[in-house]
Amino acid sequence: MRSENLKLAITYAILAAFFYAVLGTLMKITEQAGTPNETLVFFRQLIGFFAFMPILLYDKKPVKALKTKALHLHVIRVVASLCAMYCLVFALKYLPLVDALLLTYTRPLFLPIIVFFWFRKKWSKRTFLGIVIGFLGVALILKPDKKMFDIAALVGLASALFGSISFTCIRKLTKVDHTYTILLYYLILSIPVALVPMLIHWKTPTQFDWIMLVMIGLCGLIYQLTLTKAYQHAKAFQVSSILYSTVVFGALFDFWLGDFSLDYLGFTGIACIIAGTIITITQKNTPFPPESSRHLS
Repeated sequence: MRSENLKLAITYAILAAFFYAVLGTLMKITEQAGTPNETLVFFRQLIGFFAFMPILLYDKKPVKALKTKALHLHVIRVVASLCAMYCLVFALKYLPLVDALLLTYTRPLFLPIIVFFWFRKKWSKRTFLGIVIGFLGVALILKPDKKMFDIAALVGLASALFGSISFTCIRKLTKVDHTYTILLYYLILSIPVALVPMLIHWKTPTQFDWIMLVMIGLCGLIYQLTLTKAYQHAKAFQVSSILYSTVVFGALFDFWLGDFSLDYLGFTGIACIIAGTIITITQKNTPFPPESSRHLS
């Protein structure tokens, strides 16, 4: 269930952004070692599930507390999340880390489309201004060139589209389900789906691969927990805007890997992202799904 607390939501959202950047870094390193994309996605879910079970058992949630009133939203969330994940892994393989993260974190730009067709809700001028400024910052850091139109870049944008659908579902689910319920359904439903492509493209992992896969699974679990907690305490569009900070972490990790260095355009871009986020989260009426429970039926 949900309780509004913007400060807490910001904390969780920044943590989610950080672990998302760490996750991308680990996936990129593991991919470069020759691990198939399908294996990365499957073991991220499987290891996350086994790591989550002790947390669930320790909390001693009764079985009835894990029942859901919105199974259809869980299903949509799983399909959208897996599609977003496969697209992200593909983009990471062919693009620099920060480029891939920036493209996949253009999710807020797709939210007006999702909101309009799903909820018939329009955006305010202030919201649109915040999004434009935020995306301008993304563009300044990315320094658009021919790679923006490569297949990998388009797949990265597709990850953002699927991610925005998933985040919409998470926000609606926090109205009726506990954080653990949302995560449990996500893992249980996604593992069988991810198993099929993994078996088709099976390649026995090396010792190094196993270590990395465990780290990816744990990092993915922390990301999901902090992300869901963030949506539990603030409106979805506020959280999505804060998650822009993942590009900053991604740039730092790219610098650590020796693939990226920030110049004055990069710092200007970061400033634009922060400004766009502030414009968005400080308004009273955000252009996201109506809070009425009628949309859960």
